Amino acid sequence: MQEQEPELIKENLIKIKEELPEGTTLVAVTKYHDLDETKEVIKNGIFNLGENKVQDLIKKMDEIDEPVHWHMIGHLQTNKVKYIVGRVELIESVDSVKVLRKINNESKKKNVITDVLIQYNLTGEDQKYGFSRDDTQEWIDILPELENINVKGIMGMGPNTPDQAQIKAVFHELKEIYDKIGNYNGPDNLSMEILSMGMSGDYPLAIEEGANLVRIGSKIFN
Repeated sequence: MQEQEPELIKENLIKIKEELPEGTTLVAVTKYHDLDETKEVIKNGIFNLGENKVQDLIKKMDEIDEPVHWHMIGHLQTNKVKYIVGRVELIESVDSVKVLRKINNESKKKNVITDVLIQYNLTGEDQKYGFSRDDTQEWIDILPELENINVKGIMGMGPNTPDQAQIKAVFHELKEIYDKIGNYNGPDNLSMEILSMGMSGDYPLAIEEGANLVRIGSKIFN
């Protein structure tokens, strides 16, 4: 690691933390960044770390001793679920009923309860995964069967566009879904505590629209 990088990471984190309202969780997205850079983030007091790929997540878990709260934030294939259940703080990227059931099955085998977020895709972009607004009742209806899962909220991404109004509209709709589910008299393993939306390029808009967890990567390291 070049000498200026630790100082840069420290300065960037100070600026970002100053911008976040009280009660907002910062998840530092450490994908594409090596162990030294990841440890530098931890050294600066950030213990919620997000990874997109299971293999990268496991590698870092095995090599970092600090008490990190690991978040799985990328698309999760069913055959990879067994590797992270019982080891991560939160799976933010549950994008299908199939994955939800698989997490429950693996959690039952390990006798653990796994906290998850339901991922929504409101942008219509093919490269993004997630439920549509119309799918909400489908996943809520199966929750009573899934005794080893707690749904703690929802996650979503803004569209890949410079149009701030479009991004804001997607975040606004995610907040509407979040509030609607929160007002629903659902099963015991459903609670709306976390609204995860906003990344390096759009997190100020996400916070304006009600996000209480943001996932920031490039703005920490660049």
